[in-house]
Amino acid sequence: MQKCQYLMMIDRIDSFLSNPGARVLRGERRMGPESLLDVLAERIAEDHSANVIYVKEKNNFLESIRSDMAPGKVNHIILYADLDLAESDLIIKTFPDAKVYRAGEICHQVPICFREPVPDDICSCELH
Repeated sequence: MQKCQYLMMIDRIDSFLSNPGARVLRGERRMGPESLLDVLAERIAEDHSANVIYVKEKNNFLESIRSDMAPGKVNHIILYADLDLAESDLIIKTFPDAKVYRAGEICHQVPICFREPVPDDICSCELH
């Protein structure tokens, strides 16, 4: 990604993170969902009051999250693993104070990241 695109991406991420009502973050075309989550996680980690939890495996994901939680910090759960909606809902219900992020791709290889739960106007069938 070129420096100018990267700086624009950082501005969008900062706006997304600072606005609790913002539900969707659009990445750059052909960036890929994992790369978008990587940049988001890096930006979150710059805040010393934040704790970033990476979920990359489906096996024992609740126990893994629980062991990585940091009391006294804002916990941000980044879902790299391909979890279904029931598993995502379980994470949200089990860790209601955490912020949960998931990514997917929409048409033309454009990655998006959204805060869970998925906004009503985004159909899960639109995400690949």
